[in-house]
Amino acid sequence: MNGSENKPSNAPSAASPVDEMIITDEMRLAADNIIKKYVILAMGAGLIPSALVDVVAVTVLEVKMIGDLAGAYRIPIPHRLVRYKVLISLIASLGSVYLSIRMHTALKDAPVVGYLFSAGMLSITGGAAVYAVGKIFQKHYESGGTFLSSDNSVLRRYFKEKYQEGKKVVPGYATP
Repeated sequence: MNGSENKPSNAPSAASPVDEMIITDEMRLAADNIIKKYVILAMGAGLIPSALVDVVAVTVLEVKMIGDLAGAYRIPIPHRLVRYKVLISLIASLGSVYLSIRMHTALKDAPVVGYLFSAGMLSITGGAAVYAVGKIFQKHYESGGTFLSSDNSVLRRYFKEKYQEGKKVVPGYATP
């Protein structure tokens, strides 16, 4: 018996189902449509006159979107990552809530114009944030679940890149 014969192994395979997954064009299209749907919903949430309620609404939309994206790629929802994402979103949004309150206070002398400006800004920034989060999780799922476990500086850079891209793309989603 030579050493080149393949012996059956009872050891479990090291590859996970995500590692072996083949990404199809249909999966990518479904993921892109899911992201677009939630961006539009987040833009609508930006019209809510309360910045705090807007932040909570956008966070809930992001969590739901992450689950829907997992479904599009036919993989289990990464509950640990979702909890982490919710915590990070809520902490990160405190700055925008503060700025929104300050901006609202500054613009309250022009009630209609101030509201329209504030709502427009929250709609675009909320939509861009949802777009960026969606693209991050799309890349994570397509990478076999390894992207979010990479270097944090890579994630921050990718988020900033997709957020800037989102600010350009999002206004186009508002028109039919």
